Amino acid sequence: MDEVQQMDIQRMTSTTGDLVSRISSLVSRKSCKQRNREAEKLKGYEERCGHTLIELIVVLAVVSVIIALSVSSIGNFLSRSRLKNSAEDIASTLRWARRLAITKREAYRVVFNSKKRKYWVENEEGNVLEEKRALEENIIFANPSLYKEGEEDGIVEFDDPDDNSFSFYPQGTAEAGSIYLQGKGNREWYTITIASTTGYVKVYPEKH
Repeated sequence: MDEVQQMDIQRMTSTTGDLVSRISSLVSRKSCKQRNREAEKLKGYEERCGHTLIELIVVLAVVSVIIALSVSSIGNFLSRSRLKNSAEDIASTLRWARRLAITKREAYRVVFNSKKRKYWVENEEGNVLEEKRALEENIIFANPSLYKEGEEDGIVEFDDPDDNSFSFYPQGTAEAGSIYLQGKGNREWYTITIASTTGYVKVYPEKH
């Protein structure tokens, strides 16, 4: 092999080496860019995941608050409804006893058992008319004078402290007094009053 051929081979080898070096450099740069892009994608994914988790926690917290408020509102509504229904039932029973006394021309009374939360109508002989009625769930006979001391169980306020009933007479008159109802655990009251001269029964959505 002459000197010229050797020089040509050396130039070709050198050129080939340069090409390989350039290609390697390009590949290395491309790989680096790809890695950077992948790292950026991964970082963005992690950030999105972080945001998504925080948003989910916030949404769950808001939903929990809404549910708690809804349950509380429904509970208060049901308690008020039971209190009102109990007051109206007692008033209806008292008015019925008054009508009986006037039409039958004899005395009738409405008897209360505050401990058992029950009441019923009796004639003069003590015979119970119909079945005994009970207050609705979580409704009690309340004593307003004891309320500030936190007493839940109360009494029915009669003119005669030894009596536990209201009597109605043929003339339309009655034993006067007041009945106080309260829902357990709240400050809402209902008052039922009976006038002595007329026997009229009135209901008030408050302490009266």
